[in-house]
Amino acid sequence: MGTFIHPTAIVDAKAAIGKGVSIGPFCVIDGNVKIGRGCNLYQGVYVTGWTEIGDECVLHPHVIVGHAPQDTKYSGERTYCKIGRGTILRENVTIHRGTTPESTTVVGEDCFLLGGSHVAHNCTLGNRVTLINNAMLAGHVTIGDGCTLGGGTGVHQFVRIGELAMVRGNSRVPMDVVPFAMVDSTGKIAGINRIGVRRSELDLNAVPEIRDVYRLLFERGGDSFETGLLALEKVAASEVQLKILQFVKLTSKRGLAGMSRGRSG
Repeated sequence: MGTFIHPTAIVDAKAAIGKGVSIGPFCVIDGNVKIGRGCNLYQGVYVTGWTEIGDECVLHPHVIVGHAPQDTKYSGERTYCKIGRGTILRENVTIHRGTTPESTTVVGEDCFLLGGSHVAHNCTLGNRVTLINNAMLAGHVTIGDGCTLGGGTGVHQFVRIGELAMVRGNSRVPMDVVPFAMVDSTGKIAGINRIGVRRSELDLNAVPEIRDVYRLLFERGGDSFETGLLALEKVAASEVQLKILQFVKLTSKRGLAGMSRGRSG
């Protein structure tokens, strides 16, 4: 199937359009944009800046990708935006390019961003991330593979959310969230994302192994967090345990979310 560009669309001469791309009415492709093979852009899509969109992506009406960041420090420097293969952006999704020179906002492969969700400058989303309607990521947020953020969730800048975490709708997330967690509306850990873990390719023993790590880190009695971390370093052996250990040892700008008092186990 050949490339189709609607006569009302505006495509910059500097843009590189792959084979089999469909660009609908009133789209604007502005600047050094690269659009991969087989992408489908519905009406009114705006792609700009130094943006690269992978193969077989779908951009629904009024999506904006690669526009200037909402940052008063930004003054037109060259920055980037990259969307991975197979990602779907539903109506009115906005994804802004980086703010510091030569920096990049990244959305991974096979992500699903529902209507009205926002990815700010310098965010990094892994593969298979789902943002439900109106989820909002501030700048420099990092989201691990396979995460799901409920509708209306707001994530503070510089927060990290580990892989396969699930955040309930209308939540605020002000601190880092360890991998595999269920997160309540205050950003605290309410338990393990058991369904997500079981649906993944992880070992069948992953859930009890994660539970053991959470107990060491968060149910310490009178011991300090550092004591729990030292204990984890001694016993961590499985894939999931090593992933959690690596996550909590990385430098955090926001601190680590603890367990919710009303956790569900």
